[in-house]
Amino acid sequence: MNHRQIIASDSVQQVYDKTIAARQWLTVTDQEIPQNKPEYILRVSAHIPGQSPAVQDVFEPAFRRLQVMTNGAIGVQAFWGGSLHPERDGIEALKSGITDLCPVYSAWDSEMFPAAQVLSLPFIFSSAELATAVSEKLYRSYFSQDVEKLGIYMGRMVATSEYNLFSRSPIRELKDLENQKIACSNGVESDIFRALGAIPIGSSTPEAKKLFESNEVFAVSISDSAAQTVGLYKFAKYRTSANLVRVNLEYGLSKTFWNQLPHHLQIIFNQWLRSLAQAGAQIFYGLAGAKACAVFKEAGIEFISLSTEEQKLWQEKVKPVEEELLIHLDNKGYPAKDMLNDVLNSAKELQTWSANDLMQASIKLPLTNIIPFTN
Repeated sequence: MNHRQIIASDSVQQVYDKTIAARQWLTVTDQEIPQNKPEYILRVSAHIPGQSPAVQDVFEPAFRRLQVMTNGAIGVQAFWGGSLHPERDGIEALKSGITDLCPVYSAWDSEMFPAAQVLSLPFIFSSAELATAVSEKLYRSYFSQDVEKLGIYMGRMVATSEYNLFSRSPIRELKDLENQKIACSNGVESDIFRALGAIPIGSSTPEAKKLFESNEVFAVSISDSAAQTVGLYKFAKYRTSANLVRVNLEYGLSKTFWNQLPHHLQIIFNQWLRSLAQAGAQIFYGLAGAKACAVFKEAGIEFISLSTEEQKLWQEKVKPVEEELLIHLDNKGYPAKDMLNDVLNSAKELQTWSANDLMQASIKLPLTNIIPFTN
């Protein structure tokens, strides 16, 4: 494991040290902000609350950076807390002109985004920033067709940190999950919990919180930062780390917004999106995740790690999930084995890079093949 990337056991200070480049990119003084009226307004919408660290520590500072990068040509109007459209209606909202950049999570619909499910297979990635870099690098090769056939472009891909199980009763052994309802993502994560003997309930984060609050599910599988953001930890007594899954939480981009930009602004806007992806992975899932763990401990939540023997048992149980996914993708005409091999090889290639290296690359050498350039 590369300890220059962010790992689950890092302290807040350790993550600060690993995210210098991301935090610098997100730091913009009032004096740097151009005062001219924007020529274009980017409307951004999401279900996440406005007080979330994702908004306060990533999106809002990034919007200021966009103003600087475009010399004031692109401004932003943001709508949080699901105030503009329902969380699962993002694709239609992008196509109908309601919004320009919003969640279109592949974790919400495995049939709509079959290829992206490969990115959620267990034990591939060791950090959110590594998974984000690999998913963006391979986007044009394997994942773009599922997105663009819907009439939208990909704004940015961001992988989460590993998901943990938050519960009222302890989960220490496989038997503790048997026939228990687990709120989780659709697709591969649901398949994983089914393989473990649980009953997966496909849910978005707000849906999962409601289910857990009302005792309709036994546990919720979720990242630490998201668990704190929605206050889920206030209802849980235990956090079990199984390190089984992380998911990709993509933001789609309106073709109309992109196509109206002149070529020079498309170049800059793409640069911004690539850095936004890395900054989101590092600062929300990394730094906010470490801060969330400190809050959980202060709240008295017991942290549970599986024993070595138990980890091996869980890993054996979920092995068929990969094979079944590859068969499913092959049957749908996807080059499943090539896709998985490229994901594994790219993860290995970038494993030696630090979090700061990955952020610097997104700034200085941004990928230019994710959104088709026009004009």
